[in-house]
Amino acid sequence: MRIMTQPGPFRPQLDAAVAALGMEVDRETVLKARAVLLAEAQRLDDLILDEQRRGPGIGLCGGDPVSPEAAQAFNERIEALLGQCRRYNQDLREAASALDAVARSYGWTEDEITASFQAGR
Repeated sequence: MRIMTQPGPFRPQLDAAVAALGMEVDRETVLKARAVLLAEAQRLDDLILDEQRRGPGIGLCGGDPVSPEAAQAFNERIEALLGQCRRYNQDLREAASALDAVARSYGWTEDEITASFQAGR
């Protein structure tokens, strides 16, 4: 059973990881798998938020004429990496959402699905 629903930038890597692990879910494991995906997305969200709280990237490295351009280039790269992390987190959350549907098909209620992640936090 595939848990991916639509193509996204990190879907191939997630699909490959799931396939390599031979991950299959059943009634007993679907909520645990969902909780793992959501916990990882939350962990990464917390790291991104910590980075944003630190301030706007790096400042000037020195008083030389190259430092302003170098700082701008580094900051653009940092922002690009953070954007990739945000998209990866979205893919994790969408995969977890797909597992919501699988869990419902196994008879889990909305309250049980919701509680399964909160209990694992």
